[in-house]
Amino acid sequence: MTLREAFRILAQEGLLDLSPHRGASVRLLSDQELRELFGVRAAIEAFAAGVAARRRDAGVMQRLQSLARQMRQAVAGGDTAGYGRLAAEFHEALVAGGDNAILAGMYAQIRARLRRYQAAMSRVPELPQTSIAEHDAILAAIATGDAASAMALSNAHLDSLLGQFMAPPKTKDAQGRTPA
Repeated sequence: MTLREAFRILAQEGLLDLSPHRGASVRLLSDQELRELFGVRAAIEAFAAGVAARRRDAGVMQRLQSLARQMRQAVAGGDTAGYGRLAAEFHEALVAGGDNAILAGMYAQIRARLRRYQAAMSRVPELPQTSIAEHDAILAAIATGDAASAMALSNAHLDSLLGQFMAPPKTKDAQGRTPA
């Protein structure tokens, strides 16, 4: 593979900007891009949650419940990296539960573009606890076959994630406490 081909692939993945006569530069993180990626991600995940609720596939439910349980254990043990990996697996399993290969392929592209934002997402300390509660609510809607609620809760969860990420970081006082 030539360097030019590698640059073209990285540009397609949203990691580089290519400019004639100027070359390649690393694409900066963008609030607008993040909002757009989350919008597409929300549409895909909400659709998948609705399908999963209508199908009520026991294997899908077992996988999602197992991941939710493992996420709670990771957070209880202070394993934030493990929590992040499990949360990504939860969302991928949710999309897989939508039983649509085209949608899953589109989701993989979106997730690849979101990878550059993942490190910044880890700066939100309350994210795991909030997300776990939201995942549980989505699971409950799927388990009861309530497609409309599963879709709405999935959208609300991703809106919450985006809102937490976009909020300015909380500062700490001289004693290391975060003011209310």
